[in-house]
Amino acid sequence: MEKTGIVIRCMYNNQGWKAACARPGEDRECEPCFYPLVQIRRPKRDDKECSGNCWERYICTDFKWGCYPKGNTFAQAYVGMKVFFVFKQLSGNYTIWGTTKVVSIDSEPMQTGKDFEDGYRFIHFEPFEQLPKENWVRNVPDNQLVGAMWRQGRFRYIDSERALNLERLIKGETPNPTQNSTVTTSISGAHILNIEVMAHINERLEKIALQEGRKKDDIIREAIAEWLRERGL
Repeated sequence: MEKTGIVIRCMYNNQGWKAACARPGEDRECEPCFYPLVQIRRPKRDDKECSGNCWERYICTDFKWGCYPKGNTFAQAYVGMKVFFVFKQLSGNYTIWGTTKVVSIDSEPMQTGKDFEDGYRFIHFEPFEQLPKENWVRNVPDNQLVGAMWRQGRFRYIDSERALNLERLIKGETPNPTQNSTVTTSISGAHILNIEVMAHINERLEKIALQEGRKKDDIIREAIAEWLRERGL
């Protein structure tokens, strides 16, 4: 199914994603920013204003987000695509805190950016603000959010049905019951191919899937289809 939405996972910000967090050492939701694995300059426990470096503080002022890892681009994104912003709760589930649309995607890496932006390609959004906190959608499991367990990576593409479901949640409507669990479907008339690949090829496929927010099987199907097209089949 065509991808019509993108879910972006960012860190929590207690200033509406418009400024550095206030007193992060006293805000429980800011706790992940102190973890050693966070790939930013981390704040200090006694900061009155967060001294760390992150893009989160600029989302609702600069309206952009960079593609990880450095140099990659949002290959499946397009102008008008729906965007959903989430942060991971300490419980492991997610909160949907904002939504907007894509207005452009960088074709070249940033060269004159701020706070470690150089070398990244950015996706740009229609101006927006965080949803009122009473409209935040809390405790959304990753399977319901993006249709699979979300391990690494900062974004995932979703299809139109799942995007509609998230919009319904934001409006306070009952979600489509078929979306509450992960369902494995098969393509009508399709045949299952059991193939083995070398370890280094599998690692490259997994890396591409992670970078592009896709499933490895989708990448393999796309590669086979392209190979057949090149041969006029």
